Amino acid sequence: MIVIATLLLIPLGLRYLTSWHMGRLHARLVHEDDDMRQLQARYNGIRGDLIETRRRLRQFQVRKTFLGNDIRRERQRLEELQNLPRTGRIAA
Repeated sequence: MIVIATLLLIPLGLRYLTSWHMGRLHARLVHEDDDMRQLQARYNGIRGDLIETRRRLRQFQVRKTFLGNDIRRERQRLEELQNLPRTGRIAA
């Protein structure tokens, strides 16, 4: 009788411990999954900010190039105007 009870209780006990452990692992998985989603949302936000910053940096670099070209062209023009022969007349 004890042998039969033991043969029934051991598998039931192992099944209970296994299901309890699986429940704990599932709860941990759900918690870690929530943490992962939060980190992924933060990562996507930071990545979007980084992409936007790089885009704006590129825009500023292009503007800097255009402004530099404009300044160089106007300096050349100013030099040309300064090197013109001067007459005694003042423009009205």
